[in-house]
Amino acid sequence: MYLSLSGNQRLVLPATGVFRMSSQLSTLDLTYTNLKSLPNDTLHWIPHLHTADLSHSMLSFINLSSCDMADTVDMTENRLKHLTARDFIFVCQTDTLDLKDNPIQSVDPDVIASLHVRSLILGYYRLSYEVLANIILGISKSDIEQLTIVEGSISAFPKGFFDPLRDSSLSVLNFKGNNLTSLHPLVFSNLTKLRELNFSDNKLPIVEIHPEYFDGMNLLKVLIINNNQIRLLNPYDHTWTVDLSEFYLSGNLLTEISASVFRGLRNLTFLDMSSNKHLSVFQLTAFSGLDNIQTIDLTGSSIAHLELNTPLLTSLFLNSLDSWFLILRPGKSFQYLQSLVNLSMIESFLDWEDIWNPTSNASLFDGLLDLNHLDLSSNRWIGNIWEIYSGLPPGIFQQLSALQELNLDYCHIETLHPLVFSGLESLQKLSLKGNYIQHIHEDVLSGLGQITSINLRGNRIAYLEEVMFLNNCKLTQLSLANNKLTHLNQRTFKPIFSSMLSLDLSMNLIVCNCDLKWLIDWLNEPIRLKHKDKTICSSASLEPLREKPLLHFDPNELCTINYGLFLLIPLASIGLVVISVMLYHYRWQLRNKLFLLKLAVLGFKEMRDARDHNDYEFDVNIIFYDDDQDDEEWIREKLRPALEERLPQFHRNVFGDQDLVLGMHYLDSVDYVVSHSYKTIIVLSRAAVHDHWFILKFRTAMDHVSDTLTEFVVVVFLEDIPDNEMPFLARLYLSDGRPYIHWTENVRGQEYFWDALTKNLTINLKTNDLIPNE
Repeated sequence: MYLSLSGNQRLVLPATGVFRMSSQLSTLDLTYTNLKSLPNDTLHWIPHLHTADLSHSMLSFINLSSCDMADTVDMTENRLKHLTARDFIFVCQTDTLDLKDNPIQSVDPDVIASLHVRSLILGYYRLSYEVLANIILGISKSDIEQLTIVEGSISAFPKGFFDPLRDSSLSVLNFKGNNLTSLHPLVFSNLTKLRELNFSDNKLPIVEIHPEYFDGMNLLKVLIINNNQIRLLNPYDHTWTVDLSEFYLSGNLLTEISASVFRGLRNLTFLDMSSNKHLSVFQLTAFSGLDNIQTIDLTGSSIAHLELNTPLLTSLFLNSLDSWFLILRPGKSFQYLQSLVNLSMIESFLDWEDIWNPTSNASLFDGLLDLNHLDLSSNRWIGNIWEIYSGLPPGIFQQLSALQELNLDYCHIETLHPLVFSGLESLQKLSLKGNYIQHIHEDVLSGLGQITSINLRGNRIAYLEEVMFLNNCKLTQLSLANNKLTHLNQRTFKPIFSSMLSLDLSMNLIVCNCDLKWLIDWLNEPIRLKHKDKTICSSASLEPLREKPLLHFDPNELCTINYGLFLLIPLASIGLVVISVMLYHYRWQLRNKLFLLKLAVLGFKEMRDARDHNDYEFDVNIIFYDDDQDDEEWIREKLRPALEERLPQFHRNVFGDQDLVLGMHYLDSVDYVVSHSYKTIIVLSRAAVHDHWFILKFRTAMDHVSDTLTEFVVVVFLEDIPDNEMPFLARLYLSDGRPYIHWTENVRGQEYFWDALTKNLTINLKTNDLIPNE
């Protein structure tokens, strides 16, 4: 139970028995009152009190002489000045007593010794040396295990300061946020039972840390010295005598960690070097002495030289590296990290050379056979890591057979090679959020038989392959939010119908029509649609559903056909109506068929251009996508030899941009070559139709066809181009019946291709608008 009397400025408590009837209370809040003292039995009647919050009041005297147990008692920001037998009586059995932000001016060591608390917290007020000395003396006589003094303006530890604590029960000492500037050897030597020491966040710099400072601390396991502006750590390469297991050095000004800095810390398992923004060299060799190190955090540093020979390391954090000079060698840099389980390299400016060597086909992750978690998110340069594939190359994760989680969020990835995830046979979670992926090949996910979660949120995916999830029968969570999906195919999702638990389709322009009946039926099963209020039907949906939530769609209401009406209509009437409608509907098609029949019987006169190739400055102008290696290879190995063999008279040819007229602006030069060429060949491929400059050149050629009324353009299709990728200009060209030829890999088909191309290149037909398109 919880009772709050907070903010009652006129609160007055009776002298005794105030909470006699509140034995079930677990939390008591008396904050922000004007209470100056408390009845001695205030907490006596609450035997199982978890928290007593007495902070931010006017308490100057404490007499809780009758008290049972209270886990936490908070007296922060009151007016306690004296911790003496007259002014401070506290007999509660307490885990934590918080006395921060009180103007403590005197302390009786016997009062501290009498406290039945495990953890004592002081600070946020300048404590005199005498007060500190008495606190230390009192703790040496008590069972207090933890002492925290936060921002107590401590500037130094005089010699012998901790002498009373030798062999005491104190195990945790926290001097966070004080004004320490320096330490001296053996300053902590009498803290023989201390297991954790923290003197982080000092306002004044502690420039150097030497191992001798901690000599004699035989039981010390955790050392925390974050944010102290430390510049040098063990500068003389001395041997550490403490047996640390955790060492925190975050937020300092260290620049170099040499191989011998940690010599002697053979049992150290955790090392935090994060936020050392000037740290550029980090070396751990086989002779560094960190034989059992398991976790290293170098987040936020400027590492330029990294050497890690730590076979037992399980977790490595290289996030937010503020360095363009880090050189990682695929197959080499991580070769001695064979036990690594977690690797995080978020926003680390990774370049393609850092993680893949195309010459040796070596990956940065080769040999990490135990790696379980890999996070490469926010590395925008790896999205175009290998120009051959314009994305991550196949084999980069080949040896990560134990990997269960892979994060590639916000990496500017545009395409995924079908084999990019080969080898990830144990992968369970895959995140590709916030990339530029437009299409996912049907084989990309085929090898991920154990995958349970896929996040594709925030990409540009317009459609999904039918067999995309064929081998992902364990998939339970799928996010396709914020893509460009309009239609969803039932066959795509059928393999995961029984396994899916959570689906996110929000922020897509989904067309809600009767074709989606299967989806609504599926969502009525035990599957959770995330962000329902943002999963909206597009304006192209059925009229009642436009701009409405998807789950408002009731197929039984909108997609049911009433067959009863048709049973009432005589069959003869149906036939008559159907025939009449068909004749009327296809009247123009029938007229067109009659016209075509007339042309077939009587024929038509073909009009040719009287000029031949000698009347032009150029014979053939070939327009293709110069930046695509496959297109350029076809021109070089197929087209050019064929023209030389079949049309030797055509020797004034222009092949792509490299042969354009020098000295002219680019588009002017393209226009000049097109208008002064006898024939123009336009080579279309999937790569070409996505290039804006290629489309401009295509448009220039088509404009000249319209201006000259001459069919001097021939289009060659190197490959099948999906309808959703076909540009409007190409559709317009095909709809007008313009000449085009399709390249084939069939040998006999290629013979027909060259014959057809040769014939097209030797004549120019005039445009005849009186006959229909082919």
